[in-house]
Amino acid sequence: MIATILGSGTSTGVPPIGCTHPTCLSPDPKNKRLRAGLLLREGPGVPIDTARALIVDCGPDYRQQALNHRIDRLDGVLLTHAHFDHVAGIDDLRLYNFLQRHVLPMYGNAGTLDDIRVRFHYIFDPPQQGGGVASLDLRPVTGPFEFLGQRIVPLPVKHGSLDILGYRFGDFVFVTDANAIPASTLALMRDCRTLVLNALRPEPHSTHFSLDEAVAIARDIAAERTYFVHITHLLEHHETNARLPKGMQLAYDGLEFDFQPDNVPAR
Repeated sequence: MIATILGSGTSTGVPPIGCTHPTCLSPDPKNKRLRAGLLLREGPGVPIDTARALIVDCGPDYRQQALNHRIDRLDGVLLTHAHFDHVAGIDDLRLYNFLQRHVLPMYGNAGTLDDIRVRFHYIFDPPQQGGGVASLDLRPVTGPFEFLGQRIVPLPVKHGSLDILGYRFGDFVFVTDANAIPASTLALMRDCRTLVLNALRPEPHSTHFSLDEAVAIARDIAAERTYFVHITHLLEHHETNARLPKGMQLAYDGLEFDFQPDNVPAR
């Protein structure tokens, strides 16, 4: 399978409105960061219009991300948590209902799904006929589960006081918006080939890992390759990469890499 970073930026995106920081004024596309998002799609060698696909999170930039990467087919959505920058694009998922004529599965922990039911109440209790709301099948994540023939392992982490999820897909681990990872979750992350982890900025933050904290976690996990996401304009792409340890880099929008999923034997 192929993973694509749809958005490597923090909640404001990069550049944020009105910012004149040198990174924000940079013409380098690797310093332009949409809000968080990840695409997992069958490939290589599978036609893009038939390749099964799922996304992790669906933020306010999702429409543009879907157009940029031709996500014309979508089979499911995994949510890490329900903050605006991770779920504000959910309304656009209705296009897949129209195109594919089926309900779209959406996975998350109980707290996240409860928030979705409230925030998008009009989807689950439409106030009127018509209007074209999304059709979603909310599926609570309570442990490892199977989807699209893969075993997916949820990774409980802390985002401030909030309990959120990362996910493991075979030899690939994805964690965003964390500022603490329990020992039991670290054990589930080890022995992966690829790690994607949040690293907000150089300075400490109350709900996100700083770059130094993320590097320390990455050293512990010791993946073959680590990419940092959910980053602000305070981390210029090339300057930061030049001082990161070997095997660690800032991600960028459109970054692609392959991974080996944990395929579930056919019954």
